[in-house]
Amino acid sequence: MKIKKIPAVFEEKETDVTRSKDGVLVFEIEKNNEYSIAYGELAVGEKNKKHKLEMQELYYIIQGIGKIIVESREEVIKKGALIIIPENTTQQIQNTGQEKLKFLMIVNPPFDSEKEEIYEDK
Repeated sequence: MKIKKIPAVFEEKETDVTRSKDGVLVFEIEKNNEYSIAYGELAVGEKNKKHKLEMQELYYIIQGIGKIIVESREEVIKKGALIIIPENTTQQIQNTGQEKLKFLMIVNPPFDSEKEEIYEDK
């Protein structure tokens, strides 16, 4: 069994925080042969770059309000939402609220930056 603390704020850094290629402030919580889990944040008004993964991705919203665009479908998201994004579909997430948008990213099979396509329009 493993127990890992997911920080409420990045100031509690347990691992290195980085900016992903698509623009999310993130740190990896767990990665193994089956899946990867990362914690991400977007500041008020911030959005990531449109991108596509060869892997299935799930977002679980911890805090905030935003919108997600998967292919051409746009949905409002908020705390408690679980978004399942099939592999090989374009996606983009945006913070439309008045506080940080905090979320988990669960990728199956594990995230591999070589299998991610970034679109430059942000």
